[in-house]
Amino acid sequence: MRRAAGFIVLLAALVLTGCGSSETSKRRHAVNDYLAKVQHIQNRYAPSFKLANGAYRDFSKAKASKRQLQRLRGAEVSILAARDALEQLRPPPDARQLHRQLIRLYDLNAELGLEVITLQQFLPGVRDTLAGLGRVNKTYRADISNNKTAGGQAGALEGYADAVAKVATRLGRLQSPPALRPWQRSQVKRLQDVATTGRNLATALRVGPRGAVQPLIARFQFLLSHQPNVSQAQHDAVKAYDNRLLGISKLQGKIAREHQRLQNQLG
Repeated sequence: MRRAAGFIVLLAALVLTGCGSSETSKRRHAVNDYLAKVQHIQNRYAPSFKLANGAYRDFSKAKASKRQLQRLRGAEVSILAARDALEQLRPPPDARQLHRQLIRLYDLNAELGLEVITLQQFLPGVRDTLAGLGRVNKTYRADISNNKTAGGQAGALEGYADAVAKVATRLGRLQSPPALRPWQRSQVKRLQDVATTGRNLATALRVGPRGAVQPLIARFQFLLSHQPNVSQAQHDAVKAYDNRLLGISKLQGKIAREHQRLQNQLG
C-alpha cells in the first residue's frame, strides 16, 4: 500500500485547574476524578496500544504476515477492552459530553483496526483469485486460436464463460472491508457480464442470427479489456484508511475543545 500512518490515540492528561466557589470546586473535583479514571484506563492499555501503532506502521510498508496479523488482532482486543472499561465509568453531568466523545474515539479506533485486519486477509485473496483469472484467460486464448470453426470457437467461449463464472463466485465470497465492498461488487458484476456475453456470443456463433455476432464480439472484447485488477482495490483501501484517520483527528479536536470549555466553565 502507498501509505497508512495508523495510530491509536492516547490522550494527554486532561486536568482542570483553577479556583472558584465551593459549588464550582465540587464540580471541578468531580470532573477531575473522572478524568483520572480515564487516564488510568489509558495507562493500563498503553503498552498494547504502542504495539498496535507499530503494527499499523508495518502494515503500510510490508506484505501481510502471520505475525503482523496476530499483532493487529491483539491490538483490536486491547482497543475493545479499553473501550468497555471506559464505558463502565459514570461521568459527572459536566463531563457527559466529553465521555460520549471519548467512547466514540475508541469506537473509531476499533473500526479502523477491524478494517485493517479484514484488508490484510482480503487483498491476498484477491491476488490469488485474479491470478486464477489470468490462467483462465491464458487457456482461453490458446483454445480460441486452436479452433477456427464457428462451432469450435463457440465451445471455447462456453468453456471460458464457465471458468470466469467460477472466478466471479470466488471473488464474491471473499470477506471484504466495508470500504472495498463497492469495488468487490462492481468487479464481480463485470466478470458475470463477461461470462454472460461469452455464452450469448457462443449461441450466436452456433445458431445465429448472424447480425448479432459482431455487436457481441465488440461487447466481449470491451469487457475483456477492462477486467479486475488489484491496484484499484489498494487505492480505494488507502483512501478509506486515510478518511478514517481524518475522522479520528477531527474527533480529537472536538475533545480538546470540550476540555477547554470545561476549563473555562469550571476553572
